[in-house]
Amino acid sequence: MIKYKTLKDHVYDYISAKINDGSLKPNERISENRISEDLEVSRTPVREALLQLANEGYLEKNPRRGFIVKELTLERVKRIYAIIGCLEALAASLAVDRMTDKELKEMESVIEEIDKTINDRDYNNYYKLQMKFHDIFIEVADNEELSRLLSSLKRNFIRQTYFTEKEQVDTLFKVVQDTHNEHKEIFRLFKEKNKSELERYLKEVHWNVRYAQYDSIL
Repeated sequence: MIKYKTLKDHVYDYISAKINDGSLKPNERISENRISEDLEVSRTPVREALLQLANEGYLEKNPRRGFIVKELTLERVKRIYAIIGCLEALAASLAVDRMTDKELKEMESVIEEIDKTINDRDYNNYYKLQMKFHDIFIEVADNEELSRLLSSLKRNFIRQTYFTEKEQVDTLFKVVQDTHNEHKEIFRLFKEKNKSELERYLKEVHWNVRYAQYDSIL
């Protein structure tokens, strides 16, 4: 059944995008009036979206300043990584026996696309494609609540700006390469239907907190 977005959903996506692309910065106050005017909607769906974002941890509700963009600290990222690792391990466990040749070929195709984006240093597309890779087995798991929770948590890490200093860029390139090698290992484990190792690998290796510093907003 097709699910249509409500006005609140559209406002939620709009604010999330503004946070992720840096238009709304940590500790910045969000103007409900401006959002209402920009989207030409009433204050009600704006308020509903802001409350949802606050409940999910993206915003902080300040009695005097209203809704403030919450800073994504390294410690918070580490906590989120641990949760995502457990949830993705569950998704993989549910998906491994359902995975068909079609989905495996799709995963392999995405891996090849990612190889090209890494060689081109095209990090915008890299992050989109690696999300796509994970979404393949999460969708196969066929658990709507699990998928919703993972999607909500991962919105923290959608990045549109990257390091500029050479040392940082070189470090990021190595991290991206290492992470993608892990994607290839995940693919291999799916092909072999190695459920127990998939669960362990996603929790202990792929979502290891050593990568958390690259996803925190400092």
